[in-house]
Amino acid sequence: MKVELNGKISDISAMLVSAVRYALGRQTYIVNWTCEFIAKNQHLLLEKDKLVILRDIEQQKKYGYGDACDERDWLWLKEKLLEDKEV
Repeated sequence: MKVELNGKISDISAMLVSAVRYALGRQTYIVNWTCEFIAKNQHLLLEKDKLVILRDIEQQKKYGYGDACDERDWLWLKEKLLEDKEV
């Protein structure tokens, strides 16, 4: 099924940043869902927003990611975002 989104790519990218910020530090299913969605849809992220997500994941380290499964998900997403970057 093809999905059509109304709005600019910058709006969609900002919503993905918002989803990460909502899910960071939580200990619910939303962590895994958010990480998987973003990893599969990196083409929807502007480069500046990808850098914001990477920074937010890194900064969350000092507060904790939640449970061990949440930490695995966030570090996996970080790895996926870095795969096509030279940071």
